[in-house]
Amino acid sequence: MKRAIAGAMLIVGALLVPGGPAQAKVDPIKALKAQFVAGRGVKLKTVLQVRVKGGKGTVTQEMGAVQFGPKGAVASDLTEKTRYDKGYFSESSKDEREAKKSLERPGRVISLPKVTYVQGPRAGEGLPEGKYWVRKRPIPPVPSGIIISVFEPNTVKTLIAKAASVRGGVVKGSTTSAKMAALSPVFRKQFGPGGKSESGQISKITYTFLLNSQGLVTRLSVKLRMPVGGGTIVDYSSDTRLYNWGAKVSVSAPPPDAVIDEKDVNR
Repeated sequence: MKRAIAGAMLIVGALLVPGGPAQAKVDPIKALKAQFVAGRGVKLKTVLQVRVKGGKGTVTQEMGAVQFGPKGAVASDLTEKTRYDKGYFSESSKDEREAKKSLERPGRVISLPKVTYVQGPRAGEGLPEGKYWVRKRPIPPVPSGIIISVFEPNTVKTLIAKAASVRGGVVKGSTTSAKMAALSPVFRKQFGPGGKSESGQISKITYTFLLNSQGLVTRLSVKLRMPVGGGTIVDYSSDTRLYNWGAKVSVSAPPPDAVIDEKDVNR
């Protein structure tokens, strides 16, 4: 048992990643924490596909930047666009289809420590003239489709330690939604404190990290299979590419005169 624990710690603390003819040992957790500098961050693109097994679904793309502080991600500025599969609204009336198609409009989400600003489909219809942003309660400053936040050192450390395979900078493993909810604050926010579906069931999750020569995640692929009751399965497939680690990032709020508070919006 002691040897198994020691082996897991060695995987995290001295992971072999591609770095030339002679592979160098790096510590991906130390590398991640070194990025947590105020005014710095990372650029990324996330594509999330959500489909009922055997049915139709959506594809959502998020692009932008995450800003860091001394302890991790503190803000983000992301554009987003959702596309619905052809025939998704086939059973709706013409008016309903036109209304739902408006959900494919581009949107933008600015997440700050104490507040979130949304524009586009998340803001809804019927905003007063001159108001383009809706102010809401804060949400995690990461893409909503990322599923696993690679900006939580303890989460990354645990998933690497429990991975089924760690080789050449590629980390592959599996876990469950219940375990992720216990481990990750971002996951709890997105999927609930128990990580269970509305029918009370637990989902299986598989993940793959790609690490560069510095030990930083450059790609994250996650698949989540969620049973929702009645024999129905919803599949989530997320692919995130991260680049320009250490870039200057400064996320700011939109112009105050273009913002309306969520509670003041009349629907």
